[in-house]
Amino acid sequence: MGQDKKQLSKLLAFIKELYDNPDNKDFAAGIQNMVLADKDFQKRVASSGLSGSDGTSKDIQKIERYLSLDFKLDEANLIDYSFITNEKVHQQLLSDYREMLRYQFGTRSHKVDFLEFCRFAHLQTEMLINYYFETVFQGDFGKMVAAMKANYSELYVAEKANSISDISLKSKLFYLTSAFGWDTKDKNAYLNVYEARNRQSHRSLKTDRDLISVVEQLFKDPAYKKIDGTINYAQIAARIGQNRMSEYWFQTWFERQPYEEISMNLKKLAAAIELATTAK
Repeated sequence: MGQDKKQLSKLLAFIKELYDNPDNKDFAAGIQNMVLADKDFQKRVASSGLSGSDGTSKDIQKIERYLSLDFKLDEANLIDYSFITNEKVHQQLLSDYREMLRYQFGTRSHKVDFLEFCRFAHLQTEMLINYYFETVFQGDFGKMVAAMKANYSELYVAEKANSISDISLKSKLFYLTSAFGWDTKDKNAYLNVYEARNRQSHRSLKTDRDLISVVEQLFKDPAYKKIDGTINYAQIAARIGQNRMSEYWFQTWFERQPYEEISMNLKKLAAAIELATTAK
């Protein structure tokens, strides 16, 4: 028996609401697989009243757009996570990367969202780093802590900590900066994403235009220039305080919303971890 068109429209709207909710990623993946992989399903749609009279799949494409299925994002721009031997970790990384792209291109909930983009970038960063430690140190938590303390004497480890997930991202990045031969700029690239994700969680992220204006006025002041004419950042930090100076750098990074830069940093991290975990 055919269904009432109004009921079907309500059902479609309800499905879309479920699909757009980031907490329903498994459901969204199921919808994608059904449409993309189930050829019988596509044939049934094509032969039903949903297909055009010319026998094309235009209406299927309309459904895909309406539900934000955006299959093209699943076929391009993906980071190569094939080196990850843990299948669960491998699939989760791919899923999070696809979600990240959807918020970059505005296909999730039909809007571009930099903070959600950062959230999924951070999830991948932390999972990749934890995978590195678990693999390189073969799950020996004591060896992980000892190695990190050798590079970061101020490392704090809670008394009940028993896995790499219990160690702060900052501490792990201090170790990786040394292990991979990175500099402070590399480390801060991941910490900025982490900070954006934290502030999003606490609903406290906003651009401090007053702080940016104050600091950039000091950049123009000859009193804060070196002999060669370059800006004396250390002198400015001494005047306004290191915390405010760090906040300035974060604020200007956030205002740029560097989508591509974050993606490139993720690829850089994945490449470094692949080299370290697959070396003969």
